Amino acid sequence: MSNVVSLFSDTQKYEERPIVVLADDDPSIRLMVRHVLESEDFDIVEASDGLEAIKAVEKHHPALILLDAVMPGIDGFTTCQQIKEKGHTDIPVMMITGLDDDASVERAYEVGAIDFITKPIKWAVLKHRVKSVVAKVIAERKVKLLAYRDTLTDLPNRLLFSDRLEQAVIRAERSKTSMALMLVDIDDFKLVNDSFGHDAGDKLIKAVGHLISKSLRRADTIARLGGDEFAVIIEGIDSPDDAISIADNLTTILEHNVRLDDQETYTSASIGIAVYPGDGKDPRTLLKNADTAMYRAKENGRHCFQFYKPEMSVTAMERLDLENSLKSAFEKDEFLLHYQPIIDIHKNVVVGVEALLRWQHPDKGMIQPSDFISIIEDCGLIVPVGEWLINSVCKQLKHWADAGLEDQNVSINLSPRQFKEQDLVALFTQAMSEYGVDGSSLSVEVTERTLIDNVGEVEGVLKKLRAMGIRVLLDDFGTGYASLAYLKEFPIDVVKIDRAFVAGIPDSEEDSAIVDAIAGLTRGLKLSLLAEGVENDRQLSVLKSIGCQFGQGFYWSKALPGTEYEQFYMNQIYNLG
Repeated sequence: MSNVVSLFSDTQKYEERPIVVLADDDPSIRLMVRHVLESEDFDIVEASDGLEAIKAVEKHHPALILLDAVMPGIDGFTTCQQIKEKGHTDIPVMMITGLDDDASVERAYEVGAIDFITKPIKWAVLKHRVKSVVAKVIAERKVKLLAYRDTLTDLPNRLLFSDRLEQAVIRAERSKTSMALMLVDIDDFKLVNDSFGHDAGDKLIKAVGHLISKSLRRADTIARLGGDEFAVIIEGIDSPDDAISIADNLTTILEHNVRLDDQETYTSASIGIAVYPGDGKDPRTLLKNADTAMYRAKENGRHCFQFYKPEMSVTAMERLDLENSLKSAFEKDEFLLHYQPIIDIHKNVVVGVEALLRWQHPDKGMIQPSDFISIIEDCGLIVPVGEWLINSVCKQLKHWADAGLEDQNVSINLSPRQFKEQDLVALFTQAMSEYGVDGSSLSVEVTERTLIDNVGEVEGVLKKLRAMGIRVLLDDFGTGYASLAYLKEFPIDVVKIDRAFVAGIPDSEEDSAIVDAIAGLTRGLKLSLLAEGVENDRQLSVLKSIGCQFGQGFYWSKALPGTEYEQFYMNQIYNLG
């Protein structure tokens, strides 16, 4: 693929005025050939011997080479052979010769020539053959060009990028300089696709490609690797500070409002950086490490850049091991549910519980969901686990009903992926039917992020669940995604204040103001309010004063196994109120 790079600059140039290298030691022949071919819109580069011809081919990468068979120094046959050996196999060579013996003809074809023009030259024949050969060369190069271009952005694609990265590494090694590889991934691209459609997603990809291209030097390379991922090769950097400057500039440029048809959307990107030679001395290692750094940038909150660090590879392997352990844990039935009571803080009575996933590890003991739930979602295990959880909750409700615990309500957390990959309505319907559970015994909790991840689909599913009698709770409200519009439009019954805000009251004026504002908002929309993470009397007093109806937290109880919750509930009947 050594000639791939030249295809991009040469093909368009050849369409305008194709270049022909002409090597002949007779200046009168060169003058006549130049006169004939320039009148047909060819550009002629002359050489008086074989060595000059080889240099001209290296410099211009012509569409055609015309070689005199007999020249001083190295003859036309040897010149042709050396040109082919240097990798220019895509450039056709025609011999101009007065030799017409069989041995000369055979040798010419052996070294790679495609045709002969015999002396004395017939100029009409020369024009016809040159035009025919060059037209074929341009057509073939156009076809090759398509193989190396991304059709959406017209940027180099992954195939050409691989070649350019390999060449950049070779140049850096020879010159003992550094280079940086940056992988750029559009943040929340799937949200744009789901919200505005794939046409809008394509427009966003084109816009981002254009923004990156404008910000780079002409010597830098940008390619689209596929999907919403771009690669940038920066050569000749003196230190990581140069890469920092470029990456910082890219993140600023990509913090941009892009107009998609009649809608405007905000875009940003996460960037992973690997620097040669410290982060890898070959293209494969650089690409792998830049990819690892890019995913760390995503984990760090997005809209940022992250340099590769060796410990990231260790973390990546640990994560892979954890994924495998979680899949094995599910198969071995190591997951279980605990239930945290939800309290009416004014009546001081239990009104429900939230079902919380736990992992009973055979060696490490009980593992909290904060240590593994995000990995379950990322690797897709949340889909089968979610189905198991719905069935387990319905089974537990039947058990409690049989044990005399009436009017229980269990809240189940749903992830965005479940809305996309599962028929939640069918799952709930089947589980409720199997265990004889009424919809009034169930609630579902969705985060603000879930609401906006696939607006139409999520809204439709929630409305159907609500029609079955299942309450809808909006979890973690105030963490940065939802707005008044979502509270007005979605079928929501209860808003849960995120524990991060509850923890700050009453000492933090900012958190107190946020909690008070949320209370006023929900009151105006006639929605119930539930505070998570309540731990002391001072917090409870504030929550009561602003009209919050419900609470859960260690103030009343931690999350309990099903049997322990039974005892807690029975004790509350006699002790609460």
